[in-house]
Amino acid sequence: MDLNAIIMANPFVNVYNLKIGDIICLPCVPHNRYTNYTTYIVEEGDTLGSIVEKNGINLADLMEANDINSIVLMPGTTINVPVWEDSE
Repeated sequence: MDLNAIIMANPFVNVYNLKIGDIICLPCVPHNRYTNYTTYIVEEGDTLGSIVEKNGINLADLMEANDINSIVLMPGTTINVPVWEDSE
């Protein structure tokens, strides 16, 4: 991960002087390895983390495939999920 991206994601933290217990933000970086997308219908109890885990994708890729400001995790909502196709 690029140090500049970490610094930009933590404007009020001196990342060169971290102490045990300090909390920093690590930015998600899209893999950009996806060629197709499918839809996913949000189920009761879903979180972004559970959707990412169920589909084996990166959170940044999920966010990039959808308008980050419009992802609503209400049951029945349809979101786009990137699908990686193996070239084998």
